[in-house]
Amino acid sequence: MKKQLLLTGFVLGAALAFAGGVENKTNMSTGYLRNPSRNAETSRPEAAFYNIAGTAYLQDGLWLELGNQFVFKEYTNSVDDAQLKALGVDGDYSDTTTVWLYPDFDAVYRHGDFSVFGNFGIYAGGGTLNYDDGTALTGALLASKGKELAAAGGTAAAGAPLLIAAAKDHSVVIKSITYGGTLGGAYKFLDGMVSVGAGLRMVYGTQSMELESSSLKALNGGDTISYDAKALGFGGVFGVHARPVDKLDVSLQYSTITKIEYELDNVEGNLAAGLGLEDGDKFNTDLPASFAFGAAYNVIDPLSLSFSFTYYFNKQAELDNALGESDYDDSFELALGADYKINDKVSASLGFAYAKQGTTDEDNSAFSPVLDSFSVGAGVEVYPVKNLTVTLAGMYVNYFDKTYDVKGVDLDLSKDLWMASIGATYMLPF
Repeated sequence: MKKQLLLTGFVLGAALAFAGGVENKTNMSTGYLRNPSRNAETSRPEAAFYNIAGTAYLQDGLWLELGNQFVFKEYTNSVDDAQLKALGVDGDYSDTTTVWLYPDFDAVYRHGDFSVFGNFGIYAGGGTLNYDDGTALTGALLASKGKELAAAGGTAAAGAPLLIAAAKDHSVVIKSITYGGTLGGAYKFLDGMVSVGAGLRMVYGTQSMELESSSLKALNGGDTISYDAKALGFGGVFGVHARPVDKLDVSLQYSTITKIEYELDNVEGNLAAGLGLEDGDKFNTDLPASFAFGAAYNVIDPLSLSFSFTYYFNKQAELDNALGESDYDDSFELALGADYKINDKVSASLGFAYAKQGTTDEDNSAFSPVLDSFSVGAGVEVYPVKNLTVTLAGMYVNYFDKTYDVKGVDLDLSKDLWMASIGATYMLPF
């Protein structure tokens, strides 16, 4: 096991909560948890993210929507390696840090055939990963470096016990949040049969990593190896929506790639340079381009069915990290959903989604595993007073575990995820 063992799995840009693509987020509203089929949305301000051309079909007025998600997760990575166990290095690691703040905001002003809209949310990342006992890959790296020093002999061998001790007792904390916003407008024509929309997207990304062990102090000049990184990126969004017949909505939306170049700052630790971490170094963790299709049909007055398909062009993007390059294939998400209006005060929703990720035999993240998944979401909308909607929703994501053969060592990745959300929408009539 060499440094490549760590580089293979050290993907900090991978999503920390839920994503339909390797990097792109789809859980951008309480409505998504209620029913993940959102691509043909035309009656709620969350269309400002999922279907920008559909904002031209909202009722005239100023729409404001605010929500927050709570993410309960367990990420697990483990290594079954006799050499590591002989050194006393544990092979099972997990993170259960709950994300309490995951906000989103949408605003749409629609008048006649025109609409203007804005959206804000967490477009990638989403929180903190806290591995109190380290991870499979950092433990393997520290142990293998210790063995290399021991084999080298001489004065270098004195550092071997320290690295092996650090492999047994260290922690890793990773934070990754990419804030994003979109501003744009839409126009409806041909007596409402067609609308078009366009928007400008801006994202601001932050990443940090901290590996800590008291055993590193003598070699590292301190207990910690750490860095920060920040980046700014821009992209565009274009959409078309059609209502060819009564009760049927069809939408297409394309989001361009958003190039995001991070620059390392505040690198600490004498051992950081040996991992390729130096102030000023740069790497790209782009937000890949995506293509979305949606269709919704009002079967009967209280019941609407919808279908969504989103494709992510991961291969066109650079999805690298501070310690090496990654190479993901394209990915996609399919979703089906139903919305049923029970009465004038309550409606209920149910939806399902399947995400096929673009992972390969070489690339994944031991810290935040990128795994294929099947999701079930459900929720209710309550209308307590005129123009106010309160939404409560929950979603369970079932991930499919995967085992990687890394340099002859089995790396097992798994995770479990529950999400809950509350949101409110208010329409000011103008």
